[in-house]
Amino acid sequence: MAVQDYGGLDIREEAEVLNECLNELKTDLAVGDQDTLQEDQLDRERFLEEYSRVKEELEEGITKLYALADKADKLHRDCTISHVAAKSAGTVSSVLTILSLSLAPVTAGASLALFATGLGLGAAAAVTSVSTSIVERVRTLALETEASRYTSTADDKEEVFEGVVSNSRGQFISSVGNFFQAMQGIGNNFRAIKVAKGNPGLAASAKRFTTTGQVSAKRGKQVQKAFGGTVLAMTKETRIQGVAFAGLSLLMEVASLVKEAKHLHEGAKTESAERLRQKARELEKMLEVLTGIYESLQ
Repeated sequence: MAVQDYGGLDIREEAEVLNECLNELKTDLAVGDQDTLQEDQLDRERFLEEYSRVKEELEEGITKLYALADKADKLHRDCTISHVAAKSAGTVSSVLTILSLSLAPVTAGASLALFATGLGLGAAAAVTSVSTSIVERVRTLALETEASRYTSTADDKEEVFEGVVSNSRGQFISSVGNFFQAMQGIGNNFRAIKVAKGNPGLAASAKRFTTTGQVSAKRGKQVQKAFGGTVLAMTKETRIQGVAFAGLSLLMEVASLVKEAKHLHEGAKTESAERLRQKARELEKMLEVLTGIYESLQ
């Protein structure tokens, strides 16, 4: 039988060439498979060696994040209680202010004493509220900074911390300024109480001034000099405006107090703590996946 020729090669020669190519391919594949198996074995051994260390670090991170979340919630509850106390004092302050303004035409001494007490409570409540807010923000940020060791957050905590401190400084300075202003007002009221006790006639003129404004110019100057900065030196219109403002403040304080009390009753959970718990749950899922791989390689 004749042998056909393809480009100078017969079928037998063509088959031999193809067979040689196939043998070379098999050899290459065998070598490649062997290399792959060796690489897989190295990866397996490396994973098994690293697993225990990574597992320990993940478990530590999970435990720490849950603990930090609990601390954040406790801090928030404590600060919420402090806010409730401050707002309660604020409501009492507003009530005393309203009473003092209303009683000014009736009794000078009691009105001045109530107004001074209201000023003191209001100032103390404001400082307490601002201080509590600053403490909560700073300590919460510190907890989140500690938690960042176990999370992949990219926030610049130092820059955020500086921003919190910078913003809080203005609030604190303002509240302290208002506090000392209130202390000055309290001093004015107690001095006015002494004047009213020592000069009943001038106190009576002050009552007329704050009720009708019908006193002589000379007497009016005496009233302003003796009782300036107190309820006995206010006109009727000013007292009415003061009552309206104190009433509005009282409504806002009560609404805020109810909100804080409800939040406290519900457990006073904070968003920061929930974020930390979410990070812990993510680490738990990661550990679960790694544990599944580890078990499959045993």
